[in-house]
Amino acid sequence: RLWVMEALGGPRERVRATTAGAFALADVAAPVTVAFEAAGGRALPRSAGLPDSLFTHDGQITKAPIRALTLAALAPRRGEILWDLGAGSGSISVEWCLAGGRAVAVELRPERAANIRANAARFALPLEVVEGRALDSLPALPAPDAIFVGGGFDEALFAALPPTARLVVNAVTLETEALLAALQARHGGELLRIELARAAPLGRMRGWEAARPVVQWSLVR
Repeated sequence: RLWVMEALGGPRERVRATTAGAFALADVAAPVTVAFEAAGGRALPRSAGLPDSLFTHDGQITKAPIRALTLAALAPRRGEILWDLGAGSGSISVEWCLAGGRAVAVELRPERAANIRANAARFALPLEVVEGRALDSLPALPAPDAIFVGGGFDEALFAALPPTARLVVNAVTLETEALLAALQARHGGELLRIELARAAPLGRMRGWEAARPVVQWSLVR
């Protein structure tokens, strides 16, 4: 249910009730306040690192703890634009938008691009999805304030990125990790190695199950 309240406290005061799905009021006059009744469920937390279960994905997703650290490094600000290159499920883009920014998610595989669109719709976010290779897509994208690369990073892509945007790259392969170490030695920035483990069943007991380590390079140029 939704209420539209116009000119409260004045001679033109008017309060009307409708529903979000049936909203058809075309003569709303400022100043106006809108209130709605949530249809059950839990509200989302304001902190980064939403549960992975909230996203549609095929396993290609930045897991919640890594996502929280990645969003902290990207430092989203209201109204800023993010390029999410090799977006996978688009979880980084979704949380960037929830923090008040705008995002363009670039993904090569059509089925993953479909997952990104599904996640954008689930969170009701105006997230732009571009299908194609990141390097080919860059010229048509709006100027970014921050760039995240979660897959397919190489020196050619780094050379093509705008030098004025904050950059965060996550690597899980030895080859990309070596590249990030070399780039950090030449260009500076911060290198962070993230190693996490979760408690999991081990026979009749429990033990630590290690996740793949992630090397993160963050650079402000």
